[in-house]
Amino acid sequence: MMKRHVGTAVAVAVLLLSASDAFAQKTEGNPLAVIKTLKCRFPVYSVASWKGGEPQAQVKQGQQFSLEIDEIDAEGGTGRVTGTGGPVHVTALLTVSSLHFMERTVTGTLNITTVFAPEGASLTLRAVHARHDYLPMSIPGFVSEPSVSQSYGLCDATR
Repeated sequence: MMKRHVGTAVAVAVLLLSASDAFAQKTEGNPLAVIKTLKCRFPVYSVASWKGGEPQAQVKQGQQFSLEIDEIDAEGGTGRVTGTGGPVHVTALLTVSSLHFMERTVTGTLNITTVFAPEGASLTLRAVHARHDYLPMSIPGFVSEPSVSQSYGLCDATR
């Protein structure tokens, strides 16, 4: 009788372990794991504001924004972004189908750049850059609002 319970326990343990492997997200197959440098350009963007307490968004084109991400270590979770300011070290997060870069500042700004895994062997990748900023300030005649934008574009990658 004891052998039967041990056999059942082993079978349940094997089943649970194999089920967790099946549901776990695997990043080994993501070709972004070996990317070391990205040169990105974002020709289209949207900006949001709150008018009378209601959110509003506008899509704009023509003002190209660009940035470079280098020193990418997807496994170690790090990278370095150079954009309109000097180089900034960022957190990198590799997922099943994308690579995210997150920059946080002490003033509360959050910038997130997401690069999506390529279709086929292309080294030109779709990307989105989002900026979230808010510094509450009120002076006579002016009250600050959150500043948010999202840019859409492409990145050229090197390994």
